[in-house]
Amino acid sequence: MAWIAPTPPGYTGAHASNTRLSGLRTIDIGNEFGPEHIAVGPDNKLYAAMTSGNLVRMDLDGTHQEIFANTQGRVLGFDFDRDGRMIAADAMRGLLIIDAARRVSVLTDRVSSDDPVRYANSVVVATDGTIYFTDASTRFSPAQWGGTYEASVLDILEQAASGRVLAYDPATASTRVVARGFSFANGIALSSDGRALFVAETGRYRIWKIESHARDLDIRQDSPRATVLLDNLPGYPDNLLRGRDGRIWAGLFRPRNPAADSLSQKPFMRKVLLRMPRSLLPVGDPYSHVFAFDESGHVIEDLQDPSGAYPETTGATETADRLYIHSLHAPAIGWMPYAPAKTTSKSAAALEDIYILRSIREQQAPVIDWCASSKTGFEPFSTDAERSFSFWSVDTRLDDGRVIDARNTRVAELRGCFGPTRDRARQNFYAEIQLGAISFRGRGECLALMTDFPAIGLFPVRCQLILSDLPTPFAGGLLTTNTLTSGAPFGGDTEPPGYTQASIATIRLWKESARR
Repeated sequence: MAWIAPTPPGYTGAHASNTRLSGLRTIDIGNEFGPEHIAVGPDNKLYAAMTSGNLVRMDLDGTHQEIFANTQGRVLGFDFDRDGRMIAADAMRGLLIIDAARRVSVLTDRVSSDDPVRYANSVVVATDGTIYFTDASTRFSPAQWGGTYEASVLDILEQAASGRVLAYDPATASTRVVARGFSFANGIALSSDGRALFVAETGRYRIWKIESHARDLDIRQDSPRATVLLDNLPGYPDNLLRGRDGRIWAGLFRPRNPAADSLSQKPFMRKVLLRMPRSLLPVGDPYSHVFAFDESGHVIEDLQDPSGAYPETTGATETADRLYIHSLHAPAIGWMPYAPAKTTSKSAAALEDIYILRSIREQQAPVIDWCASSKTGFEPFSTDAERSFSFWSVDTRLDDGRVIDARNTRVAELRGCFGPTRDRARQNFYAEIQLGAISFRGRGECLALMTDFPAIGLFPVRCQLILSDLPTPFAGGLLTTNTLTSGAPFGGDTEPPGYTQASIATIRLWKESARR
């Protein structure tokens, strides 16, 4: 198919050439290679998907490596659901689920009986349980066309733009098309509010922002529901993965090749190329490159190694102090120290992590018996016992700490149960929290402090939760909130209006050394 390739921008502007990715440290992975996708699980372990079909699990420093599971295929992307199960996009088999017993099952491998998923690539799980994943090509299946790399080359050279984004609903076990018309639909990430998806279109060097609730949207037709967020990138975009502080990391697999762009309107010449040895294909020279952008499309980090010493950089995974680099064919996991956030107290940072967040109550259908007394330790309210909250990072003014943005980036979720006590002003409170890559529980109470303050219809409430079931290295923690309840049970505004609905919360997580 003929198409018009934009003039390559080269390494300028936000992507000006640099060597910030040079000299990567590596984690030895033995006989494995190709850590195409890397992520931190809810158990605070590092997981990596290898060419062998193995999903390798290890500590964050690379020690204690083990094979978590083997899918008998090739996983290119994975995420974890709220129950801690791995959801994997396997290019050979479709969308998979791997439970705590490490059993591998197929969730879906087709949209309908006559519409198979040919090239499952990347996946992200929304807070409501919906699983969004990319079907990179409906023309070239890796199982039938010589593997993932061969099939991707065929699809990108053909430019039929048959890639799509799919959504799987676990409640109904159904799969729908969200959007189609991508030239090799690759990496996928969710916006902080869950309303939009970011999708890497590898074959046309761009990243899209599309509505997550769209149905069968054709991105080739103008629509306000799908916009190009980043266009004319200097390389082929691959994985997308959310980092910290609102960053979304992208990998550029290889730089663009002017020869390939020059053939964009010459489909016959590309047909000839496909009949020649693969070594002659214009796929670009080795060049290591990852970058981070925000939800508005501003590039805020750019790391490169022009030597390409760590080959085919497909993405990046950010933790508090490291950046792990994905690769399609590397024989090791690359990483570098990475800590862009400012720290003010080394001694405090060594003993505890502190989060200041805003919580907002969200509408979510209750689950039968989720607030059972056998789990919470108390009898729940007969109605409205189960409640769900999103947590958002806040921005503060540096000179005095005043909050200037109380809804920056969605970073955590809390699902809670509430029940009565003998004191009408007090409520029992049980919660399960997912904060970034870690999950934990909390038990405590909420106390209504006053009524009709600071205005009629408003009620200040204080809650405290003692936190448990935290992963290593944490020994325990405390969640406290100051809440302003009102006649508006959901969302970010009060009724009567004028105040910030829900809570300002602090979470303090203490590390093991704090007990010694």
